[in-house]
Amino acid sequence: MKCYVVGCFAGFLVLDEDFNLLDYELFPQSELLEKWFLMAEKNVILEEKHLLEKIGKDCDEIIIETSRSSYHYQDLKYNSKFTYHIPSKGGDYLRSNLGEVLQETGFLDRAEDLWSITHKLALQITERKLKEASLSDDLLLIQAIHAIEELEEAEVKLVERIREWYPVHFPEMDEIRDHAKYVELVAEYGDRESIINSSTIDISSGVSNGKMEPGMSLGAELSPSDLEVIQGFARTIQSIQESKKSTTNYVDIKMEEMAPNLRDLVGGSLGAKLIAHTGGIKRLALLPSSTVQILGAEKALFRHLKTGERPPKHGLIYQHPDVRGSRWWIRGKVARTLASKITLAVRKDYFSGEYDPAVKESFQKRLEEIIKEHPFPKRATKSKKGKDKKRKKKKDKFRFKKGDYEY
Repeated sequence: MKCYVVGCFAGFLVLDEDFNLLDYELFPQSELLEKWFLMAEKNVILEEKHLLEKIGKDCDEIIIETSRSSYHYQDLKYNSKFTYHIPSKGGDYLRSNLGEVLQETGFLDRAEDLWSITHKLALQITERKLKEASLSDDLLLIQAIHAIEELEEAEVKLVERIREWYPVHFPEMDEIRDHAKYVELVAEYGDRESIINSSTIDISSGVSNGKMEPGMSLGAELSPSDLEVIQGFARTIQSIQESKKSTTNYVDIKMEEMAPNLRDLVGGSLGAKLIAHTGGIKRLALLPSSTVQILGAEKALFRHLKTGERPPKHGLIYQHPDVRGSRWWIRGKVARTLASKITLAVRKDYFSGEYDPAVKESFQKRLEEIIKEHPFPKRATKSKKGKDKKRKKKKDKFRFKKGDYEY
């Protein structure tokens, strides 16, 4: 006799070839939520084992509707009778008549009660998933790295503004190239006389005696109220710089806890950017290395697919010093090697959580080999030159296709 074993939110049921109910193992209604999450983990739970052992004596062929592999059932007594199909005929019948079948088991008083129970269970599942997502360290890390990027953008704009504002009073300060030092002097001293008299800097360009006096500046005299506003603006920039520094330290600590191998390989900041770009460490761990290599270069990739231009060799990983500082003719090889090691590192972090220094060591070893194997760029062959010409023709073909608009 052939029978079908099908699982649902209420438990596991057995149907014969004519879809008559043979046996069942139901969950207590107070434990439906916990049982649903146990089934989602793709493990064979206790109720399913009991049911398979009971029907194994009477059924010659047991068709189990499941996405699990046979490996999960190999320890059961009657596993030689099991076959696996998803979906199965028994599963299709059960889903079409779930209310009536559950009423027959006594799980429901009326078939019409099915909607209210499933609706309540769906709300509980969604609420629990939202809570788990909000507690995830990934979310905190992603928000932190986005905050750093926004702070950097704000800092660049505000520093540019104060470097145009303060020279009205003291243009000779432009000799100071360090933005942090520039902002610190303006915030601490305010007026130019205090800056010149301080021993922190020596502005001597264009001064005959090698030392600048307070009255020698070409800037305008400002009132105390004007200087107070500029000084307050400089202090605001300082607070942004301090906030960026503390957030960067926080990201580094989080990366050491969540992804020590990835942090060791590419650094806390770049590792966090990769995780943020993919939406979480789990998603990054499931990506192939070829995708990791071009993360952040999606526009260039689509342009390559559309116009035939050269494909991108790297995306976010270009920020790594070994990629950015390598010779142009080996940069693609270095990026490909780094992407493969990133994939290995992040999978170790997500699936095992153990720190393995060999990941970085193997990358450094391979990097040295690439540098030794390719000391000089290769000359372009005739076939490659022909391909480049074809690529250029294809690009020109797509350039003006609709009117005078380039796309």
